Order: sequence, then structure tokens, then C-alpha cells
Amino acid sequence: MKRIFAILISAVLIACLASCSCAAEKNITVIVREQGSGTREAFDKVVTNGEHFLQEKDEKGNIVYNASKESITYSSTGSVLSAVGTDKNAIGYVSIGSLTSNVKVIKVNGAEPTKENVLNGTYKIQRPFVVMTNSDIALSARADDFMNYLKSSRAEAHCETAGTIYLSDPAKRANEGKSPIGIVSYKKQSTLPLGNKIVIRGSTSVEKLINAVAKGYADLYGVKVDEIFDIELTGSSDGKRGVEADKTGNVIGFSSAGVDSPTIDSFNICLDAVAVIVNQENDAINDLTLEELYRIFSGETMKFKEIRE
Repeated sequence: MKRIFAILISAVLIACLASCSCAAEKNITVIVREQGSGTREAFDKVVTNGEHFLQEKDEKGNIVYNASKESITYSSTGSVLSAVGTDKNAIGYVSIGSLTSNVKVIKVNGAEPTKENVLNGTYKIQRPFVVMTNSDIALSARADDFMNYLKSSRAEAHCETAGTIYLSDPAKRANEGKSPIGIVSYKKQSTLPLGNKIVIRGSTSVEKLINAVAKGYADLYGVKVDEIFDIELTGSSDGKRGVEADKTGNVIGFSSAGVDSPTIDSFNICLDAVAVIVNQENDAINDLTLEELYRIFSGETMKFKEIRE
């Protein structure tokens, strides 16, 4: 009798362990970008529990990051997509223009990160893509021509190609409270302006947009992209530093977060949504509130099943 009872207990345990509802759920793998990333800044400054944000300042004005110490940091958009795409328990965030088919996008406060929801403010996690130059250095003839191309309506098609939302409103192209920045008229020169390569530095989230505008400009003059551009994308903060260190007038930076600096001239070329992503096989969640996101990324919520408990 004892043998039969033991066999029955073992069978129940095996069945329970095989069941998704009974098996021990692994902890959430929280994926974040490095400190200084424009994508992280856009995410951290919006996600809140109603009292604190994931990024805020203390009473002395120092930046405080409230993300979990167990979170895993990656330095590029591609790394985040790869990590989430291969980990069933992972959650992260990327530019909507960088999304790939191996991840699933989560609604935030019931809203999807669509163009309409970004423009009407329903989707809260959004930011501008910003073009930067050194305010104290005159641009070279070639870099100046390319800047005019970026400021013109020709950039609209490239923004759409990159999955971003082109800004045509002069007020929104400038920082809040600053003079509006209108769209300029671009006229192709008879020949490609002289000068060294245009140095592009900045956010990895802006890669699709940069590649699109660089190709569009190069095609206009019948040259190859690598003949006139030196493109290296390692982060928004590196883009800012590159512009500030410019001594030749050849550097143009791209940031994936707002820029307000007395040493940098900038304009907002488009808007981008930061999409919250999980693995395609994650069927536990489809919609999260900002507070639920805060609890996950701060480490308070350790498992997906705890979210609705």
C-alpha cells in the first residue's frame, strides 16, 4: 500500500512540475541601456510609481537611478533586441524604429506606440531625435550643405523610412520656450561641396534615420556613403561630446533625447516612441501601466505572475 501511495505521489509531483502553472517561474530578466543613453533617459524619466521616477535628481541635484541592481546593462539597441529575443523571461525597451520580429511589443497604459498615439500624447514613453552642431564653430561647406538637407522637407521621407514621426511644426522642432525652427528650402549644388568627410556621432537608436539621410544625400550627388561620411554610433552622450570637441566644423551629432546646451545648436527632426519589449513566447503580459513598469525595473516585482496578483 505504501508503495502504491508513493507511486501516486510521485506521479502527481511529476505532473505538477510539467505544468506551466505549477512549475517554478524564473525571475524576470530586466534589460536596461547604459547610463547616459538617450533611450534610457527617455524611458527612465517617464516610468514612475507616482512618487519616484527610474531617473530623478536628489536634493543636491545629483542624478539618481532607481533601476534594480540586478538589471543587465547593454550599450546598444541591437544588443537589447538580441537579449530579449533569446530570453523568455526578459523585458527591455528600444526605439520603435528599431523593432524586429523576434520580440513582442507591450502596450503601456493601454496604448500602443503608434504615430497617432505619440502625437496625441496617449503613448507616454516618447522622445525627440535631435540633430546637433557646435555653436561656436562654423560648419565646413560640405557639412553645412548636409545640415541644410537635414533641415529641409527632404528629410521627411527618410524619417518615415526609419519608422519615426517627422516634425513639421516649427515650435516642436525647437526646445520648449525657444524660438521656432522652420523647415528650410534645400537646393542641390552644381557639384558636391568641398571638404573632408562629415563626421557623424551619436545614438544607436538613430541608426536607421542616419543611414537613410546619409544615403539620400550621397545619392543626390552620385557618390557612395562611405566616401563622404564617417559614421560611428555609440550613444547620445558620445554624440554630444563629439560635437562639443569639434574644431573643424565637420561634426554633426544625433541624440535620442532632448538637448539643451549653450555650446550646442540643435533642432528636433522627428519624434520616436520607446517601445517596451518582451520575448515572443511571453504570453503572460500584453499591457503594463507605468507603475507596473516601475515595479519591474526597480526590482520590486520579480516575476511576471506577480504583476496582476
